[in-house]
Amino acid sequence: MDPETPEVESVRSQPAGRERARDGDSEAELSLQQVLEDAVEDSLDFIEGLLDVMDLDGEVAAELKDDAIEVQISGESSGILIGRHGRTLEAIQDLLRTAVQRQAQSRIRVTLDVEGYRDRRKEAVESQAREMAERALKEGEAELPEMSAFERKLVHDVVATIEGVVSFSEGEEPRRRVIIQSEE
Repeated sequence: MDPETPEVESVRSQPAGRERARDGDSEAELSLQQVLEDAVEDSLDFIEGLLDVMDLDGEVAAELKDDAIEVQISGESSGILIGRHGRTLEAIQDLLRTAVQRQAQSRIRVTLDVEGYRDRRKEAVESQAREMAERALKEGEAELPEMSAFERKLVHDVVATIEGVVSFSEGEEPRRRVIIQSEE
């Protein structure tokens, strides 16, 4: 291998919780299954190509879970792929989803994560939502900073489980934020 060429390693996995097609499967099920399996391959090809173009090393894994494709990237250049507040990660995910759906000519859910960033961010946002809900109960209202749609949904879901507070979003994209208010 040329020392100037980045090393990209892929892990191509079988769909989770699914077996290969059997004789009793309907043609529609076989067709959907094949589209999803092809979309997993397309996802890996897209991300591998992106890493090559960006001259980044990394390991890429993709699997099918509940009719959605989950792609994971790991490697030393993860910060570049995540970007400030996850904005680069969101942009790459949007490009990946568009490319996969265009290739499959079908709507397919695709998520992309780099080094477990999404799980860490989800925990942080949920914790912040609980803290701000407590503040709203004491002070009447609490305003969170600008967030992505995914993060705002997490906040709304957490607030919905806490008695005595409600939440709503306000502002224009990309500057939308969540306000949490006491019901009293």
